Amino acid sequence: MRAKIAFGLALAVLVSSYFGLAGESENVFLKGGVLPRPVLNIAHAGAASIAPQNTIVAGKKALAAGADLWGIDVRLSKDGIFVLMHDKTLERTTNVEEVFPDRAPWEVKDFTLAEIERLDAGSWFLEADPFGQIEAGNVSAEDQASYVGEKVPTLREALLFTVEEGWQIDIEVKPMDYVPPDKIAEKLVSLLEETGATDRAMVSSFDHDILREVKRLNPAIPTAALVILPLVDPAGYLDELGADAYEPSPVAFFSKAAEELKRLGFGLYIWTYNDPDQLERLAGTEGVSGIYTDFPQRLEPILDRLFGPDEE
Repeated sequence: MRAKIAFGLALAVLVSSYFGLAGESENVFLKGGVLPRPVLNIAHAGAASIAPQNTIVAGKKALAAGADLWGIDVRLSKDGIFVLMHDKTLERTTNVEEVFPDRAPWEVKDFTLAEIERLDAGSWFLEADPFGQIEAGNVSAEDQASYVGEKVPTLREALLFTVEEGWQIDIEVKPMDYVPPDKIAEKLVSLLEETGATDRAMVSSFDHDILREVKRLNPAIPTAALVILPLVDPAGYLDELGADAYEPSPVAFFSKAAEELKRLGFGLYIWTYNDPDQLERLAGTEGVSGIYTDFPQRLEPILDRLFGPDEE
């Protein structure tokens, strides 16, 4: 897989050089970029069906399953550090209620990184078995034991892991009304540049002001507009926003718009699908650039059958 991604990156650079755009299209997620294969396998919060979401181990499981990239969620801690966390609060996916019983409602913004690092972000998965994969026998006893005590990673740790593995990442920045969009973007762009991840990361958000600020600071970093409800003119809006890709919910996804976006060079990354029949149908839908799934291990053989086996 990593060899194929490297080939896609090299091809993107070659194409951009031919058209006199070298240095502007190195990242495959930029508008008009050449993806490593027609449809990408995007691990939603890592391989969230078989490992605790938004952890390094979930990323490792997704990579092993053949995912082309992982999509993670980030929020800022009280002391301004990006941590991987989907929810506004910590109690669903950590033992924060046990460690800090008097700190309800346990919002991420009220905890420092040092406090968050004290939490267990793995044991909840064993108790909840959110996708029934432990009960189904698809998570080994060894893996289950290893999840106990898994930590909430910082975005820096996730980026360094991604770079070290030669992988790709989509960073969903959660809306945060306690920090201005320009300050969020400044912290994020600085971190991407420091970790050398600008050529293998995409930034997505429902807060499109953050995306505008990211592009203002570094136009070479791809951005993707997350939406729940359909837009009347997705391509026109993306142009106005300066974004490179569209990430519609199942409610907002229409195949006709997908074809138009593809023709214009925009990426289209759809979320979140787990049913095998849906994955099969969507993988063959014109204009779809990638599919978010909690089951990258389920999507991979479908993509192999449709587009040929992924290279190791």
